Amino acid sequence: MKILSIGDIHGRDAWKFHTHGSPYEYNTWRTACDHGAEAISDLWKEMPYMNYDLIIFIGDYVDSFTVKNPEMKLNLEDIIDFKKKMGDRVILLLGNHDIQYIVSNQICSGYRPEMKHDFYKIFVDELDQFTMAHQIGNYLWTHAGVTEGWLKELRKDLYNPSYRFFDIVKERNPATVADEINLAWELRLDTLYNVDSASGGYSSWAGPLWVRPHVLNRNPLPFITQIVGHTPQATVWSHEVNEHVTHHFIDCIEHGDQQSLELELSI
Repeated sequence: MKILSIGDIHGRDAWKFHTHGSPYEYNTWRTACDHGAEAISDLWKEMPYMNYDLIIFIGDYVDSFTVKNPEMKLNLEDIIDFKKKMGDRVILLLGNHDIQYIVSNQICSGYRPEMKHDFYKIFVDELDQFTMAHQIGNYLWTHAGVTEGWLKELRKDLYNPSYRFFDIVKERNPATVADEINLAWELRLDTLYNVDSASGGYSSWAGPLWVRPHVLNRNPLPFITQIVGHTPQATVWSHEVNEHVTHHFIDCIEHGDQQSLELELSI
């Protein structure tokens, strides 16, 4: 299984080079699809996205310090349209810069108050196109990463018999870390939004929207390889925590060389 992971977009259309070859070719493709062409067919066999079984966006689609509001809005709509045309072959994760337009009191840097209504409407209307985590075997994708310390806190809250949604949790019986995180998102569990001192917060452990690489590397999940964004990098780089755990950091679209990560998984 060949997987392409694309880092934090922040309003830029650089992702179209990875999926379609260029923004121009993306526009040609979208126009053809909107007029009845199949998104997955021999017609597009030369398109880069046809080389992958799965394409995962790591979140943070908005909030740029340079891209103008109309461009940023259009780019978000293009990403959602790409997901709709590709179905399960494209995964859209949520980042902290997206969450702040969905959940109250989660404001972070780069917030565009003048776009609050537009982004809120887009994200809420299309919320079923997004998720918080994705997992394949022992490979886990989230926006910022999952530490062992935070996961223990999440499970303490999620599986607490006194938790008001405990019956739902018990019925769902999440099987993977991603299942637990996505259920926590569905139930809007506060633990999900934890921010630690490394990002200016007061929680003991940051959640998957906020944890920083040095914290993640010091407190990894055992036997889980993680692919994350959130913290700007010059290029995609990988840190081998131990013989069983590697962390891939891919937030280099906005401030780096705009590369993406390719993985070949045997499943």
